[in-house]
Amino acid sequence: MNAKEVLLEQLDALENNHWFVSLKNSLVGLTDEQAAWKETAESNSIREIANHLIYWNELYLNRFRSPEPATGVSLENDDTFQDQEELDWKQTVDKLNNLTAQWYKAVEEADEARFDENAYRNREAAWGSVIANLTIHVAYHTGQILFARKKQGSWNPENGVH
Repeated sequence: MNAKEVLLEQLDALENNHWFVSLKNSLVGLTDEQAAWKETAESNSIREIANHLIYWNELYLNRFRSPEPATGVSLENDDTFQDQEELDWKQTVDKLNNLTAQWYKAVEEADEARFDENAYRNREAAWGSVIANLTIHVAYHTGQILFARKKQGSWNPENGVH
């Protein structure tokens, strides 16, 4: 497999259950109230996690589509968990799922050489590595979403992982 094929497989795992529940399936049937639930004041709600993923996935997708290497970010990481737009829960889920689909398309349409290009101006990291880490980042937070859903009793094990 080449880099593009590996990345496409990783991106597909965010939309479809493979070895673990996909991000898309982790959000199925979740209400606004359940998405806003927090076990403790210090924990992040599922909605906050979704906001965080939207911020980073959109930022890096726009960078990947740009011919110029990336510069700094506009928010501190902790701030990315807050709403950046006025979206209701359904719009938030739709945006997150749409970003995953856009990532898949962008990788699918890219030349193989793009994955060896540097993603940054001020440090070395090939786009292939950056995208691989982005998918791992999403998988990590998907696990948090599933854990929260299990804690609140809103997870249907028929959707995967018992």
